Amino acid sequence: MARAKISLRNGITVDYGATTYALDPKGPAGTDYTFVSHAHLDHVQKPNPNSRVLASKETRVLARARGFDLGRTVESAEDVKLLDSGHILGARAICIGDEVLYTGDAAGRDRAFMGRCRTKKARILITESTFGRSNYVFPPVSQVVKEVNSMIGLLFDRGRPVVLMGYALGKSQILSHLFSSWSPFYVHERVAEINEVYGECGVDLKKGKTVKADLEGLSTGPWVMVAPMMSSRSKFAQRLKKEYGAALVAFSGWAADPGYAYSIGADFAFAVSDHCDYPELLALVKDVSPEEIYTTHGFTSEFALDLRKLGFDAKPLSGFQAFLSDY
Repeated sequence: MARAKISLRNGITVDYGATTYALDPKGPAGTDYTFVSHAHLDHVQKPNPNSRVLASKETRVLARARGFDLGRTVESAEDVKLLDSGHILGARAICIGDEVLYTGDAAGRDRAFMGRCRTKKARILITESTFGRSNYVFPPVSQVVKEVNSMIGLLFDRGRPVVLMGYALGKSQILSHLFSSWSPFYVHERVAEINEVYGECGVDLKKGKTVKADLEGLSTGPWVMVAPMMSSRSKFAQRLKKEYGAALVAFSGWAADPGYAYSIGADFAFAVSDHCDYPELLALVKDVSPEEIYTTHGFTSEFALDLRKLGFDAKPLSGFQAFLSDY
């Protein structure tokens, strides 16, 4: 059996036998294969035309909608298996032989129409650690849905509209599914564009009424709108609050931090994430049962240290830490 070697060449590169794989590289990679885990912009780039691209068809379609042409993609290759990572539509983890499992960004629980990350035993695990600190523990989604619906009802009774904010690709589609029973139901134009692509990929979401940046056609409240994450300092948010009395509600894993809502000027914040929380990261590691672990993205050093205390051979790849706001 071939033994995989991990190196840092334009990102993470895996050498397995005579074949090389670039995992979510930051630019065109001169490898046999380029793996694109999902269509968030911190993971997508224009691939080297000489490198075959491993990605799901949904990732290819979503990347094109966001201005990146991945060219011809394949979902399988010799010694390679792509696994649903549960992060956003089309997101995948990659298993190379029985040697390496790279999670990309991974979810640890079911949310609406999305499932959790699938795993496989591997000798080497390369895992995200976005929420790799023990204080990041998220409540059950069902509990959040109950609390949010109750909050919307109370605000509606006061005549106040509600803006539900999440990342435009991924979180906003979950919100569009969970809270579309409220009426009137509006969708920000950036979210509407992605919702339409989801529909093309087989996920039907309530269209709602599209709201453009100038707010033309937006009625007085109460109503519910799904919008991209924004600060209350943005002109769009300021108009919603001043002219409509809207309440801003943020959905993010960072809402587990007590000061998160205040930091962005949201009226309410709920800890809902498309990533694993800390216990789910630990469960993922135990499921894979690796001999070696590399942590990427987020609290790499902290999570690697905790894993070493549990007896794992874990090392951080701190050079790949991105800004926390990217998640």
